[in-house]
Amino acid sequence: MKKIKPYINYILIGVLVLIILLQRSCSGDKVVVADPKVEIKYDTVYKHVHDTIQNTVHHTVHDTVKPDGPEYTSGEHIDTCRARFNYLLKQHIVRRVYKDTLKLDSLGTIVVIDTVWLNKLGKRTKIYDYKTPFVTKTVTITKEKEPVRQLYVGGNIFGDKNALQLLTPGVLYKTKKDHIYQANVGVNFDGTLTYGVGAYWKISFKK
Repeated sequence: MKKIKPYINYILIGVLVLIILLQRSCSGDKVVVADPKVEIKYDTVYKHVHDTIQNTVHHTVHDTVKPDGPEYTSGEHIDTCRARFNYLLKQHIVRRVYKDTLKLDSLGTIVVIDTVWLNKLGKRTKIYDYKTPFVTKTVTITKEKEPVRQLYVGGNIFGDKNALQLLTPGVLYKTKKDHIYQANVGVNFDGTLTYGVGAYWKISFKK
């Protein structure tokens, strides 16, 4: 121990120089903040349309076309004329309903109902029953927290199997660049005080 005492000052100076050199070598490091994480999610929502609409159909062409067949002529006898008139009258006053279903792929259907009466197309009914897809886009941006300075307070206890020998309370200071500096005071149980400082640098390994 006596041999070491003369060199304590040189050892301390060497440690301080080493710390200064490490600080200068790391002073150019920039605080690296990870890029924001962007998550894009697409969802498909179906809107159910179920409705019934009636409207009047207007004719655009008016023309007279005489069909073939004896039933569409007047005939030579009165009985024949009456029979053919009754036939045409019956055809004229009968109400006919035409129904057609239009399929919209896998989305649904549209039912079209037309009613013909007195030789006229009456109300047209359309029954809608389908689902319309709506695609929603959700963008979630998660920004990493910027590094912050941190201060820790704690201590160490040293001893052997027989007794406790040293108590060293101290503080740790962590910079934004993940550099850690330590300062502590050692208290021996015989009343002797010791002082210490330390520095730590983060080592990154390539993946």
